[in-house]
Order: sequence, then C-alpha cells, then structure tokens
Amino acid sequence: KRLEHESSLSRESHHDFHPHDLEHDGEAHFSKLIAKETALTELTMGRLMGNYILFSDTYIPVQTGQAFYKALQADGGKGTFYSLGADVHCLFYKPAGEALTMPDPQECFHALANHVSMTGRRFEVGYAAAFEAFTEVLESRKEGLGGSWFTAPGESSREAFMRRVKRSDPAYEIYAAYASEHTERWAGAKALTLDAAMAEMPEVERKYQLECAEYGNVLFGLSDEFSSAGKMEQEQLTKLADLGKLQAQLDSGAYVAIEGAEKIRQAEVLTKAVEAFETGKDKAVDAVLATKLPALDRKK
Repeated sequence: KRLEHESSLSRESHHDFHPHDLEHDGEAHFSKLIAKETALTELTMGRLMGNYILFSDTYIPVQTGQAFYKALQADGGKGTFYSLGADVHCLFYKPAGEALTMPDPQECFHALANHVSMTGRRFEVGYAAAFEAFTEVLESRKEGLGGSWFTAPGESSREAFMRRVKRSDPAYEIYAAYASEHTERWAGAKALTLDAAMAEMPEVERKYQLECAEYGNVLFGLSDEFSSAGKMEQEQLTKLADLGKLQAQLDSGAYVAIEGAEKIRQAEVLTKAVEAFETGKDKAVDAVLATKLPALDRKK
C-alpha cells in the first residue's frame, strides 16, 4: 500500500476493505461486508453438510481419485473406508491407529492459499493478511485450552460448534437438524473393502463434479449477497466483449477465468461459458428450492 501510494503521488490512499468516506459510510459498508462474509460461511457450511463432512473430523473425506490415493498414503492403506449411502457423494477413510487430530488454523490457511495459487488465482493482499492474522488469533487459544483451539477438553466438534451458535440465529434449527441427521447416518455407516471403495469412486467423483458445477448456480442464483455483484460483473464482461477489449484483459491477467481445473484463455470461450451459466442457473435454483430436509420436516 505504501509503494502504491508513493509511486502514484496521490493525495489519498484508501485502505483495502474500507469505504472512501469512513466517517459517513463506514457503518453501512461494514454491515454489508459482514453480511457477505456470513453468507459465504453459510454456503460453505451447506456444501459440507450436503455430504455429511461437517463434524466427521475423525475421518478423511474422499470425493476424487486423487483424494482416494492420498488418504491411503496416510497409513499405507491399513485403515477402513465407509459409505453413508448412495445419495452421499463422498466416502470416508478412517486411518488405522490413533484418531486424526484437529488441524491447526494456520495450517489450514496455508493449505487454502497454496491451493488458490496453484489453480491460477490469488487472494487480495489485504484480505490474505487479515485472514492469516485471524488464524493466528485462533491458534493462540491453545495456551488456555490445553493444546486445543476449537473444542474444550473432552468436547466433540459438533458440541463445540452448537455451543457457539446462538439460539436466536436463523440457521440454528438447520444446524441442529443436521447434527441429529448426521448421528443417524453414521449409525448406519457401511464399512467397505479396498476393492469395493475403489469400485465406487468413479461414480462418487462424477456426482461430486456435478455438485461443484451446480454450486455456482446456487451461489449466484440464491444468495442476495452475491447475485447482484455477479450480475454487475456479467454486464461488465459483456460490455468488454462487445468493445473487443476482453481478450486484452485476459492476456494481461487483469481477468482470470477458471473452468474446472483449467484456465480459460480465449475471450470467445469465456463469453460462451458465461452465457451457458446464465441459461442453466434458474433451473438449478428451482431444483434446489424443491429439495426438502427430512430432519427439518419432522421438527415442523
């Protein structure tokens, strides 16, 4: 920020994630920022809950062939795979020996940052710094919690999570219903042999890839916090394409487009991908809204 300020010789240099007029616009700006982060957290939790990964922290979730072989490397294949049913797009591997330990917050951040970098993307500098500082604060809890940062001694991750969620939170009943259903699912978990688990992986990965594709539809179709921003960005891309300037933006790195695990380099391909996304988004949203959660229906 200092280098940018000095090189431009500008009179003012605004902080990242701050409004230009902090005195008058600060409250509204930070309220929107918190709402956006809350929505992003809830969407992430929803993805984990969809395949019962949340609270299954003593197991390694496996949804791709790469994850399958990496799980086997944890103990040389001496552990056991489990399935929670054909409608769950994930297998779970429990390594032999001692139970898995809770990963450290900073370790998780560095793994995420490395993944983002390796897939051609990057965090904004200010966001990355704030994110890493937050993980440092979380990790500092270990000193007072006997080496733990999330759970109290003898407490499960489910108990620790539900203890932190306020009962006045609109999502509380959803999390409570999920916790109950999670217990029921694991009570009926089926152990698989290595050959049986390997045979199921192609279908698990296929469904997982479809799920990843539909997640974008949910993100920009259902969430008010992201749909308006997505619409503005789509209009901006369309305008650049009409003016013939989109290719230059891709070549310079000002815009980075990722589809699957590959980087889109041609403006024409990107334009068609955006159009296809908009066409299928509404259908996907209708399908999601029609889905019911049995545990919540029982509460009604």
